[in-house]
Amino acid sequence: MAKHRRRPGTRSPSAGLPLSFPLSLSGVYLLTSESDGQLAVGQLTLIIDDHGLSVIAPDGGTAAALAWSELTVLQTAGRVGAPGGEDAVLLEASSSVRTHRFAVPTADPVTLESTIAAITGIPPTGISRRARRRR
Repeated sequence: MAKHRRRPGTRSPSAGLPLSFPLSLSGVYLLTSESDGQLAVGQLTLIIDDHGLSVIAPDGGTAAALAWSELTVLQTAGRVGAPGGEDAVLLEASSSVRTHRFAVPTADPVTLESTIAAITGIPPTGISRRARRRR
């Protein structure tokens, strides 16, 4: 697959994609911006593939789709406790219009962060909210 020119901070997936591509992440929470992340929409699935990022609602319908050309940033931004109590990685998907923040529950945050970094070319950033609270 040919690489396309991207805005700074993102890139189209390349031929060196991890074996799990397309990446499907289930049990995901959208942290609502109106509540400063205090309220969440749960039971979502995120699909990251050669088209971009799709958000699948619990009923199986596509709730949102952001093409790679629309994404300005797709990156992990630390670790958080998910609203359901699980350990999770914070995933930020930004466009010129808004930033969507997702809590992605995972038992293996290092692998998830590495996979997202391999897809986007952006290393993981941020420190976890949990770590900040401990200080």
